Amino acid sequence: MIEDIIKKATGGLDGIVDELVKAAKGKIKEKVSEAFAIQKLEFFKNNVSRIGQVKTILNPDSIVDLNEIFFEEAVLFNGEKIDSFGQLGGKHILVEGGPGQGKSLYLRKLCIREGSGSAFIPIFIEFRNLKYEKKLKDELMDAICDLGVKLDNALFEFLAESGKIVLFLDGFDEIPNNERYNAARELETIVRTYPDLRIVVSSRPDSGMGSSFYFTKRKISPMHIDTQVKFVNHLYKSVDQSKNIIDILTNSHFISDVTTTPLLLTLFTITYNARQFKPDSLSEFYSLIFPTMLYRHDRMKIGFERERKAGLTDYQMQRLFDSLSFLSLNENNTRFPTYLFQNYLNNAAKLERLPDNIEDLLIDDITTITALIVRDGFNEYSFTHKSIQEYFAAIFISRLSEDRKQGFYGMVINEFDEFRKWQNTLAFLETIDERNYIKYFLVPYKKEVLCLDYNSNININYQSLMTLIGSDSRVRVDETGDLKEFYWGDTSSSVLYVRYSEFAKKAIGRYLVSKKKDIADFLSYCDERDYVNYQELDGDFAIVIDKFIKSNNFQREVSKYISKEFERSPFKSEVLNMESELCLSDQITDKILPF
Repeated sequence: MIEDIIKKATGGLDGIVDELVKAAKGKIKEKVSEAFAIQKLEFFKNNVSRIGQVKTILNPDSIVDLNEIFFEEAVLFNGEKIDSFGQLGGKHILVEGGPGQGKSLYLRKLCIREGSGSAFIPIFIEFRNLKYEKKLKDELMDAICDLGVKLDNALFEFLAESGKIVLFLDGFDEIPNNERYNAARELETIVRTYPDLRIVVSSRPDSGMGSSFYFTKRKISPMHIDTQVKFVNHLYKSVDQSKNIIDILTNSHFISDVTTTPLLLTLFTITYNARQFKPDSLSEFYSLIFPTMLYRHDRMKIGFERERKAGLTDYQMQRLFDSLSFLSLNENNTRFPTYLFQNYLNNAAKLERLPDNIEDLLIDDITTITALIVRDGFNEYSFTHKSIQEYFAAIFISRLSEDRKQGFYGMVINEFDEFRKWQNTLAFLETIDERNYIKYFLVPYKKEVLCLDYNSNININYQSLMTLIGSDSRVRVDETGDLKEFYWGDTSSSVLYVRYSEFAKKAIGRYLVSKKKDIADFLSYCDERDYVNYQELDGDFAIVIDKFIKSNNFQREVSKYISKEFERSPFKSEVLNMESELCLSDQITDKILPF
């Protein structure tokens, strides 16, 4: 009997596969049996269990079991602990969290938990490992094949429609910028086509999934002080090790306001234990990371100093790491193979005027001494966390000449994909390169968004309006044109200057309310295919705001409306005052300095 091919052995996956085989018919039954034959199923199970073998920044030299180190209270959603897929409250979930909030570890934990149960077959895929040479569905099938389950279209469709598969797709924000919009839309297509296929996507906020109404959003909460205390006790089993850190957290509002993520709290414990120093700003906090990691292993062993194979000084090592971070982030690579690592180091050494042909020595020094980049697989390396790469890239940019900084800031203003790549780096530059950030980025950005003319009048054009609200933003309406809900796309404004974005969104909301009849007519007279595509939400309709406006030739009208609304706001005076203060500061500097 074909059912006998599947053994009821350890774990719940065997039983789920057995159910799938029994439910299948004809050739599909044969394909299921072949895909999940005993040896292949064991290989798949091993891959699932490997997801739980991780390296941490606290113990970068060893691989640890996720179950032993994961602290569940660090990842809460509005104060609620969710420890299984079923508790997430939907079939299609978007888990959002900022840098270092534990998104990846959380998805791994959920995947392992489902793997030990008997409800779903869990599949964990990292977006950063896909090639983006095919349709997203085909890329996912290839990734599943690498896990030990070979699929064709027919088998994928059967499994997707079975309701027995849950995909854990980690790191949407790590998709290359020019591929992200298409990936978001293809994810929506997959969800529409296979509504019973469970999917959990993790991402940083404002990374390209914001306008999707197909995914229920779950946002990770910052850690409150009481959770931080518990987390420190979790990290350090010894009361003596944790006491001083807990005292600082409970007595320093600045520190506890910064250490609201597992990553930053862990980094603070490492830097404090090594230096007994309390930083006064986020940038100062990050500035301690490299020198601390450079020496922390050595300080644990009296009289021992780890040999540096490349023979670089502390100063040279840090500058090289700054350059390496910039070069790799510029190519959107947090993870890279050995040959690319060597190439980055070769170019970084040239930028810092260091000796030639020391790349292999530098790889050993960086990975074994600092552990800020670690081996990740057989022939791959990755930054311990992307925010570390982003901070040191900011340090590199802050060291550039003023002309090159101006070029960098201009590029980020004019190209949204570049902004997405550098948005977290910009947050660091706001502090460590304040004058140039304001002069070459913030003031020009705000003036460009407001479309200030030579007379300082606001004339927002339609393209700028879409920059404020998102060209893929949608509104949920009923057949009469009444507005129900908005699904805002992700834009640079929604990340960088929330007040502009929120103001524009509220104004557009008021404008669309006044267009109720036009919205109803738009639905009535659109072609049948569009009508079906819009009708996605329990009888309501989700229409793209941009398409509605263009279909009715309202671009000029809405631009004038928004411009008048902004003229009545304080935004214009704020940016003009900021520019005036900057000019005054430059004049004083020119007057005081003798050169």
